[in-house]
Amino acid sequence: LTGYLVGRHLMAGFRKVAVLTYPDRICSAMAAAALASYEASGNYRDAAGAVFLLEQGKEEDAAGSVVRYGADAVYLSFGGEQRMSDVASLTARAVGALARAGYRGALLVHVRAWLATKQMSSLLSDPALASYLRGLGEIRVFTADAAARKFLFNRVRIGESGAALERYAEAEITKEHADLLRISLPPPE
Repeated sequence: LTGYLVGRHLMAGFRKVAVLTYPDRICSAMAAAALASYEASGNYRDAAGAVFLLEQGKEEDAAGSVVRYGADAVYLSFGGEQRMSDVASLTARAVGALARAGYRGALLVHVRAWLATKQMSSLLSDPALASYLRGLGEIRVFTADAAARKFLFNRVRIGESGAALERYAEAEITKEHADLLRISLPPPE
């Protein structure tokens, strides 16, 4: 459900997308669905997208693979199976590894990573990560309004007071998807 909308809206406009995913069922399924949806949205061609596993202790390897792949956008596909504190740590490690690897393209962020990092404030409190994020060409995030049954797709602007959202698209979600979001955003620790 989420992967379909991410591929159509969050990844829209990019030529070569890398997906960094945690090696669990939900994250991996979402990564595959997002790339399938992205390619089905007029992007079916050689090397349009690839998935890279982000395993603990191997973040530098994954980030290096993304850079060698030549992606113009990286999607952090961290779904609903992990505790929010783990998602926050994983997101910080992933962003740090991308910075050290020299990745400078767009960063696409899952709503759970956005919430787990307190709308990126935990990342922006680290001067090195804040400088890196401010230097990226574009940051996008999708958020959700389960009550209105919508996904909201946003560009993230980082200013002195933190991160702010500028909506560029929205999509209706099914009742089943809204119910799933109510369960997973955020799950209990």
